[in-house]
Amino acid sequence: MQKDSFSWDDLYVAYRVAEVGTLSQTAEQLGVNHSTVLRRLSRLEQQLGVKLFIRHQRGYRLTDAGQLMRERMQPVADEMLRLQTSLTAFDASPPGTLRISTVSDFSLFFAPLLHDFREQYPQTRVQLVATDDKMSLASGDVHVAIRMGQQPQEPDLIARKLLPVEMEFYAADRYIQRYGMPASLVDVNRHQWVLPSGNKRHIPGIRQLLAALDSRQIVFESNSFTDIHSAVSAGMGIGPVGALQRIGSRDASLQQVDFGVVMEPSYMWFVYHKDMRGSGRIQALQKFIVERLQLMAARAISHPR
Repeated sequence: MQKDSFSWDDLYVAYRVAEVGTLSQTAEQLGVNHSTVLRRLSRLEQQLGVKLFIRHQRGYRLTDAGQLMRERMQPVADEMLRLQTSLTAFDASPPGTLRISTVSDFSLFFAPLLHDFREQYPQTRVQLVATDDKMSLASGDVHVAIRMGQQPQEPDLIARKLLPVEMEFYAADRYIQRYGMPASLVDVNRHQWVLPSGNKRHIPGIRQLLAALDSRQIVFESNSFTDIHSAVSAGMGIGPVGALQRIGSRDASLQQVDFGVVMEPSYMWFVYHKDMRGSGRIQALQKFIVERLQLMAARAISHPR
């Protein structure tokens, strides 16, 4: 086969047929007609001198050569998608779409911030994905991730530390008026508790409490710290409340409860792929969030609840 007779477009069409399994669905996805897809397949097989597909009642089945083509094309197709995402994001101006993932507990906190961001950059569309799972920045699932915990160690990621996110135990005034406060871990089983479920129970301070606590004293559980904050504010019991929830809340009726458990702060990180460092949208968002969080932290210090 001569190199100049080879068509990358034909190879991509064949890969899409291998992924989808039928000519009609492939044609619909690519925005061409059925006969165009068939013609490209036939031309590619003729150029290669091998059969990639065998026609059967439910579509097209891969030959051994076709299976090899599909396996080798997968990383190529993924890399082309990443390149497309990087190129479309490589601009000097903010207009366009920004897909942002953040932990589910903080989606309510970030929504007003992103509204204010759009006030400054009205041509930027924002898509927020609230999830506790790590979404892929390399594949372009999202452009930016707001992550919690240790600094991300993936070599292709850029991580900017935003601020420490402290968490302490709080109780509502109405709860304290009725039950008082625990003075130490010895007192915890005399109180009612609002605690997280799932992996969030592994947070060191919460794990320390659970080791001393009778599970029957847990009156409410949730995998969302937003729900925990609401339950504590309602007076259901004592529970861990994060600084971001307190900053974003107008409820001044909560009091910190100190019973000897130390809650080490986690850190919030602004994370994006290194190929996106030229994106004006990402740089504008990073600058805005850094400045806004610094302002909110300064206000929280000067006007403590």
